[in-house]
Amino acid sequence: MDTTSPAVFVNGALLRRYIGQKVRAVIQVIRSDIGSVIGKSTDDQQIVVKGSPQPPLTSYLEVIGIAESDNTIRADVWTNFGDSFDAQNYNELCKLANARAMTEVQMEMEVETNSSLQESAVPKPQVIYRCKKCRRIVAVEENVVQHEPGKGEECFAWKKRSGNPEQVQCSSIFVEPMKWMQTIHDGLVEEKLLCFGCNGRLGYFNWSGMQCSCGAWVNPAFQLNKSRIDECKSESNLPNPNLKTETG
Repeated sequence: MDTTSPAVFVNGALLRRYIGQKVRAVIQVIRSDIGSVIGKSTDDQQIVVKGSPQPPLTSYLEVIGIAESDNTIRADVWTNFGDSFDAQNYNELCKLANARAMTEVQMEMEVETNSSLQESAVPKPQVIYRCKKCRRIVAVEENVVQHEPGKGEECFAWKKRSGNPEQVQCSSIFVEPMKWMQTIHDGLVEEKLLCFGCNGRLGYFNWSGMQCSCGAWVNPAFQLNKSRIDECKSESNLPNPNLKTETG
């Protein structure tokens, strides 16, 4: 650690560039604990200053010590700066005293921002569900209606139990009502769900609800059996061919 050179004026953003070196900062005290003071730097970042200053403390303190991390200083010198202080001017002083470092900080921030924008712009893989027989897309991830898993066998009537109390797996997915589900447009309360491509049975619907194999009750229920569909991942943002139908 470099403790012999003059202390460098820092704010919160600059602190991480001088870890292991002597620094000088002004903080606005937020909380004082045994062995440390938590404060706000002149650029509104939280800094933890380790040490035991002599009370009483004013609202603003100047601390001189060693930067231990990007938000921690172990202080040797504490100076009360009163209860009112021009933090903005001090912050400008820090920037002037560290012109090159501030330029590097700004460049790093721009790189981080650009990276975040690029990550958000990249389309993420989407889960799609296809009819196992004809490979038509019958649902995508956004159509799935999530439900809290039930407690398995104990949720069912005695005559419906299989004798395996540990079975809580969901054998189906539940989705929103969609336009391809022709039978829901016929005014029926419940009926089979048939694939619009091959007319194969994919599941069942009931506007009054039904019980999942995990024991949870889903209402209304538009159930697709996992044994009749395949779950796939798509790298592109596919258009949703199965828009929600009007439910009233």
